[in-house]
Amino acid sequence: MNMDGDWPLPQPNTLFKVNRRPAESSLSKTSSIASTFSSLAKPVVAEAVQRARGLSTQSDVEGFHQLRVAFRKLRALYWAYSPYLGEEATAQATEEFKRLAAVAGGTRDWDIAGDLLRAAQAAGASIELLVAAACEKRAQAVLHSQSMIKGDDVEAFLNDALLQAQTTLQSRCDDLPIRAFAEKRIRLAQRALQKRSRRAALSETTQEEDLHDVRKAGKKLRYLLEFFQPVIKSGHERTIEELTSVQNKLGQFNDIAASATLIRSASFNEVPPEVVQESLQWLEEQKCRRMRAASRRVRAISGVAEAPDVNRM
Repeated sequence: MNMDGDWPLPQPNTLFKVNRRPAESSLSKTSSIASTFSSLAKPVVAEAVQRARGLSTQSDVEGFHQLRVAFRKLRALYWAYSPYLGEEATAQATEEFKRLAAVAGGTRDWDIAGDLLRAAQAAGASIELLVAAACEKRAQAVLHSQSMIKGDDVEAFLNDALLQAQTTLQSRCDDLPIRAFAEKRIRLAQRALQKRSRRAALSETTQEEDLHDVRKAGKKLRYLLEFFQPVIKSGHERTIEELTSVQNKLGQFNDIAASATLIRSASFNEVPPEVVQESLQWLEEQKCRRMRAASRRVRAISGVAEAPDVNRM
């Protein structure tokens, strides 16, 4: 589990007003680079704040998942605008997004692992003790997430981050049009996906790391296409659907691989080692099957990863 130390979120000096109710997109092809950042960031921030506040009274699966997704989207957005935000500012913000996503993800990871263990149990594995222990680990992760992610702190941090970003962008690119910039950033994300998918496809032995890299690159490209669809040329809906399909296959594999790592690294004092080993054996069998399916999907897109070119959209 990727959790950093318990350290407080930075407190802002000035608040950037966040609209809690996501508004309709006001992007157009004549919008400036600076103005589009605010339009794109506000709905995602509103989602993150709402989910973070909900953690104090709820611990539902979807809440943790959507909170992690919101922070991932913010990371993609900051990457897109990084040429004008600057390397240092982008790194500082995205590292905090990554940390918060990891804290929220701790509960989400145990949700996934618990579902897989119950599937193994239904398939005949004698792992009742481990299933119960995983439920306890999930409860502990909820308490950790609730202690680390406070709605007021998250909102204050995001207010400050967006205010600083908006101020920087207004001083550097307030009068520059968005369309050419958006298309350029999307092309860079496409090339990264193409490079990683081909590397995974050409490898004689598929590596988990290669598939994980393809998954991350695909997510970034999909988020950027969704963000910028009002200002780039039309016709990218099929690309988003294809990326989503590939992500589903890669996600199924990643869930099993991550759950095996999580269970292997956890301490289960009340569970006999042979029970843990039985679950890991079942997960390994499932992982091999899912890896083959994911590898086939990556090979299928590797030769046409460059096809969703914004110049042809």
